[in-house]
Amino acid sequence: MIWRTAPATTGRGLLSLMSLPSLLRPTEATEAVIAPATLPSIHAETLNGTIQGGRCSRTDVDYFFSIPYAEPPLGELRFSPPSSHFEAYNGTLDGTVATPACPQFGSSFVESGPQDENCLFVNVWRPVGVDSSSGLPVKVWIFGGSNEAGGISNPTYDGCYSATDSVVVSINYRVGPLGFLAIPGLGLNGNYGIMDQLLALLWIQENVAAFGGDPNKVLLFGQSAGAANAFAIATMANAPKLMKAAALESGGGRDYPTITQAEPWHRTFAEQLNCSTLDITCLRSASISSLQTAHLDMPSVSVPGASSLLEHNGAGPGWGALIDGHLIPENPRTAGVRVPSIFGSTTREGSLFLLSKYGLEFASLGQSTYNDFLEFNFGPLASFVNQTYSLSKFARTGLPGYTAMLHVLTEYAYRCPAYMGLKGAAKNGVPAWTYSFGHTPSCSWFDTIPKSPALLRMLGPTHTSEIPFLFNLTTRLAPPDGDCSFTAGEKELAATMSRAWTHMASTGTPGDDSLWPQWDATSNPGVNMNDGLEVGTVDYSMCSAFWDGVMDEVARISQPRTMLVMQSGKAPEADVPAALSQLENMESHRAKDQDDHAHTFESEL
Repeated sequence: MIWRTAPATTGRGLLSLMSLPSLLRPTEATEAVIAPATLPSIHAETLNGTIQGGRCSRTDVDYFFSIPYAEPPLGELRFSPPSSHFEAYNGTLDGTVATPACPQFGSSFVESGPQDENCLFVNVWRPVGVDSSSGLPVKVWIFGGSNEAGGISNPTYDGCYSATDSVVVSINYRVGPLGFLAIPGLGLNGNYGIMDQLLALLWIQENVAAFGGDPNKVLLFGQSAGAANAFAIATMANAPKLMKAAALESGGGRDYPTITQAEPWHRTFAEQLNCSTLDITCLRSASISSLQTAHLDMPSVSVPGASSLLEHNGAGPGWGALIDGHLIPENPRTAGVRVPSIFGSTTREGSLFLLSKYGLEFASLGQSTYNDFLEFNFGPLASFVNQTYSLSKFARTGLPGYTAMLHVLTEYAYRCPAYMGLKGAAKNGVPAWTYSFGHTPSCSWFDTIPKSPALLRMLGPTHTSEIPFLFNLTTRLAPPDGDCSFTAGEKELAATMSRAWTHMASTGTPGDDSLWPQWDATSNPGVNMNDGLEVGTVDYSMCSAFWDGVMDEVARISQPRTMLVMQSGKAPEADVPAALSQLENMESHRAKDQDDHAHTFESEL
């Protein structure tokens, strides 16, 4: 669809062709500015004026932080589409100031740095010495965090190491209720966080050349909820005007709820605020702390990472994109991507969530807990899933309950949605590629993951573990100032993966067909990212043989919400550090036969 807005006075073609519905009203300048006399040579000339940048300390890359692409979403702009930022900078914009995260919700992947509701900014990195004629490929990052948390100042998303051959841009967007609250009776149709990302992509089209980028060579890539958002955008009719390609990591291909299905949960949120669902003034005047408290008091899922297929009798929790009939007119999984795309996942997506949920109990999970897990998530189909993924089939691992849940969660929530996304691309005649990330990192990649070899081995190639490789972040792990470095082989894997994403931005393919074959449904060709990129087959056999039927039956029963893959609401009952001492003890006292058992566990996964 085409949006209309007040025309820009600078003749900005794309903003008049495809803009977000907004009222352009003058606001006070809130950007940090510096005097021209202090300017060194690191700067960029955008349509809004000059931006002062900085230099990465360990690479020949310049950075520009906290660049506004929209007016601050405050007052009447809270729970509204973003308003384009047309104001000229008051002097020179200081692009060396770290970007605050938007207000954070939930309990997972919450940013520890500054938060501010005035948060609609982009960060840009470029190689040293480029100019507006350089025409470099552009990689645009959408962070994950269940659409509840996350931000672009997270050091794991540092572009200093991946912008040596391209321009890297990361987008801040509203999360939680600020980004997705939908109560149609109040004129609140949700999807504000998606609109933020779209407006930022429009800003990139008009300004990225100032940083040496080519607006016709844009790759949109995201992980988890970021991939789910990028997938929704890549299925829009106007997607080819905004990007050349997409790369969707552990989140592409999922189902999406309608606004009607989501509204009861959203109304419950308003009630938690003691706001009448007909009182938008109350919602817009609520403090951030009260919004966060109301979110934490909402119904939570039984296991982080597993959304309830049957919405637990209508309590389906979470924030995210909604099928609203306008911005997202149909289910993105049905629509299919409109640009060449990469779909993939890790081989142990669910381990991070399961260890966070069960902590010390992970080693003793039995049939009773497994039954609860299946009943909550599959309702009347629980016994059907239990037959196919029975604990007896995983007995040799020594951890049958944990391993069965790991397989179900990884395949249903991540691997098989990617398969659905691949089939949607094929339906549209759009080329697609796939991967399976199966490497266990030797270093922690987030500072919230303890530095424990035992824990890293237990997590394996879990959710988020591919991110440092794509950002070519290989030293000082966990960032920003850790003391661990990847091995030489891992550094080569990171360089190869980062180059593939750059190649996707530049050409619309991740590389030569002999290095990364295009996907087709007959043999599922792709790459397995283990110690290197290995051409072969990505195993989607259980998707076609089992999970497609489960998804179809669930859709027939209830038209479910299946997009969310992170916990909503209250904190987990246990966390990863709680299991650390037990894991270390298991490592130090493991006998030879237990070692053999562990190797079997590895091979089963």
